[in-house]
Amino acid sequence: MGNYYQIRPMVLSSYTGEKGVMTFLEGYGQSILRPFIMWVITGTDFSLIVDTSIEADDYNNYHPAFKNIQVNSHMSFEEALKKVGMTPDSVDVVVQTHLHFDHCYNTRKCSRATVIVQKDELSFAKKPLEPFKGIYRESLIKDLNFKIIDGDYTLAPGIELLKVPGHTPGCQAVSVATKKGKAVISGFCTIMENFFPEESDKDKSPMCGYPVKLPGIFVDAAEAYESLLRVKNIADIVLPLHDGTPFNFTD
Repeated sequence: MGNYYQIRPMVLSSYTGEKGVMTFLEGYGQSILRPFIMWVITGTDFSLIVDTSIEADDYNNYHPAFKNIQVNSHMSFEEALKKVGMTPDSVDVVVQTHLHFDHCYNTRKCSRATVIVQKDELSFAKKPLEPFKGIYRESLIKDLNFKIIDGDYTLAPGIELLKVPGHTPGCQAVSVATKKGKAVISGFCTIMENFFPEESDKDKSPMCGYPVKLPGIFVDAAEAYESLLRVKNIADIVLPLHDGTPFNFTD
């Protein structure tokens, strides 16, 4: 009998926005609900979360362009942890899929935690290419207790961290053995459509009609495409980072 774990997505905030932010050169003018999620993995002998998300007010205040976005507030970081019997100080491990602000905004609150990040991601976050400077912020990652890894890594029996670059240089997916099969938290900003595009999509754009659909934001298109394929091919259950359809937002 193997090790099985449970994954609980905790949605701190969400807003309705352009689908094209998630789908390269396609989907503009269409609206989707975009959640900001912290993932709690239970069943380990240490307390484990994946990403720390961002609260509604923090999102609105992050950049002037976000000031007037109608962001829905679902719960605070502390309220989310309380639902699973945790506090920021009780978190042992935070896995950062990547270091964009909306995925690590609350990580500083976990003062005891070991923060696992890919080497290439941390390097890029400290000195990002100029067009990406606005979505990294040094103050969010300063003085964190990082465990820096380089490539795939076994965190526990049945929990694997998989380097899946492209969206950023050091994205990592989290593969988790569950009773329903291998669930993979994608590690990069996508919706379900990126992994399972409709056959009719080939008529929407010359960039569509393929087994997976590029995300709207990437630093390397070829790596992003291969990472999408990798996650899709190994997962029984794909958990995109910004797809709200599977979740009960009133939880």
